[in-house]
Amino acid sequence: MVTSDGAPAAQALVVTLREDGLLVGVRVSPSAPLTALRGIYGGRLKVSVGAPPEDNRANRLLVAALAKWLEIRQDEVRIESGHGSRDKVVALKGIAEVELRSKVGELLPGEQPMRGE
Repeated sequence: MVTSDGAPAAQALVVTLREDGLLVGVRVSPSAPLTALRGIYGGRLKVSVGAPPEDNRANRLLVAALAKWLEIRQDEVRIESGHGSRDKVVALKGIAEVELRSKVGELLPGEQPMRGE
């Protein structure tokens, strides 16, 4: 997948480096038929999740999906802000920026569905 300017989509992802890990923006679409990485829009990961937002279910499934896709532990994925919003900032530990971009690049061409709760 490439952006409109021809750059690889994974490079369009805005990543903020912090001393304790990375910050990544995520746009979430809850109550979707499948949990899948849909692309990168506005510098954020666009993720559909197969759970409703009620009772924090969509957030829990987002954390589980990101951990699975990025091959890190769930306790290394934390929603930093936007708990009640579609637009979130997610903190990631246990993964370097280059590895994050590589994994996202691998995931984008063939969406990786994960069953909902």
